[in-house]
Amino acid sequence: MKKDSKLALIFSYLALTSGCIWFGAYFARLNITYQMFEAVDLSLKSYISSNSLPAILQTNYPLVILTFITYLILILSFTIYLLISKIKLKENGWLLITALIIYLTLPFESVLMWIDYKLITLFLLEQFAPSNIIELIRDRITLLNGFPIILLLSYLSIPYFLVFKPFTISLKDEN
Repeated sequence: MKKDSKLALIFSYLALTSGCIWFGAYFARLNITYQMFEAVDLSLKSYISSNSLPAILQTNYPLVILTFITYLILILSFTIYLLISKIKLKENGWLLITALIIYLTLPFESVLMWIDYKLITLFLLEQFAPSNIIELIRDRITLLNGFPIILLLSYLSIPYFLVFKPFTISLKDEN
């Protein structure tokens, strides 16, 4: 395998680092969000009062920002890495599968990110109405149902591909 340039290595490092941070924050965010609601009707759990709701939502806000920014960095840096790296997808199936996971989930995640953008603007404009935020969170949960779980499971396979690099072939020089 050919050595990548320093610039390609920097973008691969950025993609890997932002992907790890995004994955952890996404998991934490899902964990916090799903524990706020009843499973059947998505009503708030009985122990969440109107007094404690703003504090809970304030806790969730940094995770929304962190997942939003790190996902954008992941997509941008991974795309730049693919463009400037000397690695060919034809010879490296592990990178092809990783790229497919990232780019096939991108349209669905961008739909969810649109809701996140609305959440971020509500927080930044200090229009902190818990009912509006809860409605947006419910929309995010119901819009693509189990997609976040499928996304997490798909992204869990990426470290395997990065470590073991399966489906790598070496093409012989035809000259």
